[in-house]
Amino acid sequence: MTSCRGVIIAGVTNRARTQMAEGILTSLTNNRLFVKSGGYIHSGVIHPMAVEVLGEMGIDMKGRTASSLESAQRQRYTYDVYVSIDSPYSEKGSDAHQRASSSRQLEHVAPSETYSDPLLAHPMPSHWSIAFDATDARQKWDIWSPRDPSIYHQNSTRRFQDDLYEGEPLFMRPQMSLLRRAAKVSDRWELAEVGERYAMESEEEQLKRFRIARNTLCTKCVHLLRRLEDYYGETLLTNEKPLKCVPSTAFVTSE
Repeated sequence: MTSCRGVIIAGVTNRARTQMAEGILTSLTNNRLFVKSGGYIHSGVIHPMAVEVLGEMGIDMKGRTASSLESAQRQRYTYDVYVSIDSPYSEKGSDAHQRASSSRQLEHVAPSETYSDPLLAHPMPSHWSIAFDATDARQKWDIWSPRDPSIYHQNSTRRFQDDLYEGEPLFMRPQMSLLRRAAKVSDRWELAEVGERYAMESEEEQLKRFRIARNTLCTKCVHLLRRLEDYYGETLLTNEKPLKCVPSTAFVTSE
């Protein structure tokens, strides 16, 4: 084993990118480094295309299941390295990552619903729609409720006003991830989402995006291991066989 106590890779769903990064780091270090990945909203199983592209490198990822960041924290609370993988901020605003706007769906809504009385059914408040990096920060909401003794009593003189605002977010506190704050080495990898298929995209095109993401993760994992070798003064990159299927041009990047 090494002096590094562990590497945690945080993502949103823990289906594809984080699982591939965990498998690549584990294979490059010959299991000498404890690597664990987790997702903020974890799903059931790993994406089958991620298993396929890693199988081309000789890395067996069959039978693996997605896990949450909470379970990864329970397994080993002390991590020296924290890496978050998320889509670039510029791509989060593109049409591929956004739902269709309501203006495009008005033609399918009945006129009675379009011009209904707004006092009968309140729309969702605009301040509820929050964009954030789920791997870096947590949002803690305190919901307003007149039946919560810590906020206000039910038998108060403002009971009628309190009932009007029931369910509204009282205030929000963004909190930095405890795992990131406790880590000695921290990094953020920007990589586009590959698990969801785009509209009119074939299976071969999505598999090509998986291979590109795999090659990108290989370069980032190698750079991370080189950085850790300088930090700890140990040799961590002990298995370079999985890198044979990665084009050599992928490693020609600026440090």
